[in-house]
Amino acid sequence: MLVLVTMGFAFSSCSDDDDEPFTDLGSRVEGEYIGTLKPIGYTDEPARAYVSLVRVADDAVSFKCTCEAFDIDPDPRNLVIEERSGGVYYLTSESTYVIEGSASGNSLSITFAIGDIEWFFSGSK
Repeated sequence: MLVLVTMGFAFSSCSDDDDEPFTDLGSRVEGEYIGTLKPIGYTDEPARAYVSLVRVADDAVSFKCTCEAFDIDPDPRNLVIEERSGGVYYLTSESTYVIEGSASGNSLSITFAIGDIEWFFSGSK
């Protein structure tokens, strides 16, 4: 009986499974960001804006930006996340929409186009 218990413990405690590195990038960048939005190439003053990144997969988030001052509230778009260098995550549109940016720590910078106007958002969680 003692041999069976010892064998059971040995098999359950000794494992050659290697832990996979944490690859859930969606959880790393998701959140609510508050910052400023400015149309690129125009003289308008930046306005307060809100960006929501919601995890939809390990390597993707849903992007939504709202800004009352510029009357911006487009439909959410999915962004693919890629970690290229320590702690910096690059976000790009998974479709033909022009959206790209980066997240690092609690900061987010992103550019996107609505119609003929390109917008720049900069903010933090």
